Amino acid sequence: EEGAEVRQRKHAQHRRSTMSYLRTLLGAPKEKLVHDPGEKGPEGEGEAAMTMLCLTYFATVGILIYEKFLKKKGESNEMVDVKTFAADAAAKAVVDGKTDANEGLTEDEIRDKISQEMWTQPAQDGTTPEFRAKFIKAASFGAITVDSTGPVRDALYFLSGVNYLKIFLIIFVFFNIWVFLLVLSIMGTSFKLLGGKDSAKMFDVVDNPISGVMIGILATVLVQSSSTTTSIIISLVGANELSVRNAVFMIMGANIGTSVTNTIVAMGHFANKDDLRRGFAAATVHDVFNLLCVAVFLPLNWIYPFFENMTYEMAKNQKVCEEDCVKTEFLSPYISPYSKGVANYDKKVANYISQGYCGGECGTSYTSTQMKALQKHICTNDGNDCSKIHKNFEGSWVAEGYLYKKRAPAYITTDAEGSATAGFSYTWPSGFASDYEAKDYFDVNGTATTGTLEPNTMYEVCGSKVKTGLCNKRLLKGGIALTDWKMTDDGAGALLAILALAGLCSCLFCIVYSLQIVIKGAAARVLQRVVGFNGYFNILVGMGITIMVQSSSITTATLTPIAAVGLIGLEDMLPLTLGANIGTTLTGIMGATVVASNPVEAWQVALCHLFFNIFGILLWYPIPKMRRVPLNAARFLGRMTTHPKFGKVFPLIYTFVVFFIIPGICYGIAVAATQ
Repeated sequence: EEGAEVRQRKHAQHRRSTMSYLRTLLGAPKEKLVHDPGEKGPEGEGEAAMTMLCLTYFATVGILIYEKFLKKKGESNEMVDVKTFAADAAAKAVVDGKTDANEGLTEDEIRDKISQEMWTQPAQDGTTPEFRAKFIKAASFGAITVDSTGPVRDALYFLSGVNYLKIFLIIFVFFNIWVFLLVLSIMGTSFKLLGGKDSAKMFDVVDNPISGVMIGILATVLVQSSSTTTSIIISLVGANELSVRNAVFMIMGANIGTSVTNTIVAMGHFANKDDLRRGFAAATVHDVFNLLCVAVFLPLNWIYPFFENMTYEMAKNQKVCEEDCVKTEFLSPYISPYSKGVANYDKKVANYISQGYCGGECGTSYTSTQMKALQKHICTNDGNDCSKIHKNFEGSWVAEGYLYKKRAPAYITTDAEGSATAGFSYTWPSGFASDYEAKDYFDVNGTATTGTLEPNTMYEVCGSKVKTGLCNKRLLKGGIALTDWKMTDDGAGALLAILALAGLCSCLFCIVYSLQIVIKGAAARVLQRVVGFNGYFNILVGMGITIMVQSSSITTATLTPIAAVGLIGLEDMLPLTLGANIGTTLTGIMGATVVASNPVEAWQVALCHLFFNIFGILLWYPIPKMRRVPLNAARFLGRMTTHPKFGKVFPLIYTFVVFFIIPGICYGIAVAATQ
């Protein structure tokens, strides 16, 4: 009986452990997945990530060599001769006595139709009776022939019909999708290393809706992640550095900036004009939708802040997270170790810059009473005007009538009259010897010095507990780029950006090349029926995929090449994109669930992001006439890539104008106006 009890206890423990692991895999918030990196050396994640990246390079080169020199000449990859095709189809329709199915279609629509028909044609597996006979004879070492009987012959006959090339290519596609997700993460890190500090500085000049939108665009483009921008915005709101009203407009800009990734991905189809047209239209339908939503909701929310008021009523009872504050994640715990193994980005540095802690940050927690007493001595107008205490001062330094405790100085000094209004300092004040013994501003009981301060005296407030040089820290804090390659932040960012962009193109090339063989015939017809079943179902699909990968950029960038080769139509791509827009808001919502301060404001920002996308979908998708606006705009942008003179450079011009030049000019005007 005792042995049975022990076995039952062990079985229950094992069952709990298994269920805990399964819950972790599904993203349960209470059990954080602990990744074991193993010993340092050739088995590390950084080396493994670079090995996988190199494999995609080699595979791409191998396929190109095969296609160029070894493969038998077959169908051309150039644009289809539409006029000849349409004439042949019309003649055939006359002979058959049927209506011409291509009548009334544009040339681009006919090309798209031809491309979809090519995908749905039955695939040739190449299995012939002669091949089966040779396979069975070789596998049985001549003991069994195709005419033999028995279970062994039947098993070998079945195995001879298996398409091993397709099985390998399916595995190869999933491998490239994994590397594609990894490459996007590495590319995001590279852009953060190159522009992380600059993007964080942008948040200082957000003082109106237009600058908020433009800075949201620029910041997201620089770090290649709306999730990162949203996280910074939520942290700024939580630290009283940014108002919810301005944060809403920055979220709108981040929504636009995140679509730059799939726009870049679409440029990988320059080799085929049809693919480039379809891919660029599929990518820019995301841009157009977001721009239309901003064009409508920005002036409305500027006139009356309905987003803030609505979300405040929904979030006003939210409490600070005190325990079990583990952010829910899905694929990130599995991709992040490999990405960080190559280069690990220190996001705290960007937060220090955006929150204005470049001068210093006090590590002592003072009470509001102590801070009000300190204000009486360092601020003018009887402690009510602190705008001149430090050159980096911003209005957010003062919260609820008193100076924020982390803004307390290391030392204050007095002049000949005992005034300390010009003696605020985070470092050792000039004019005092290094062996000078400063007086304590707060006594052992925490009581502040009252009355007039002594003239020409230095008082220690936060003292050695002030952390300085926070904004001068390196952004690169780990990974083989730091430990093995010994690279600078800019050097690592530039190299990884080049490697990531090359890897992005290689992965997309390998995925599309493999899918052209794997998804042919019945598989293509099934996929087209699934995505063509219902637009609202596609919204759910796009949302589900984005929730899993926690990035709308990854979802849309993965779907763009599939749309480029004609497997998914633009009408099906739009709802998938809309679902991705909703799915990406989950990142902000999960971040709001674990905030340690100002939970109401954090939830407001996260919910504003969600309802901005929901209201946009309700405005532009259900009504067919409204739906045609983003679809026709995207088709126009796609057709521009086929222009005989500047078609090939149009995607580059469009990307720079929309995502860099216009936001950059507006940012420059905002900076000049602030100064």
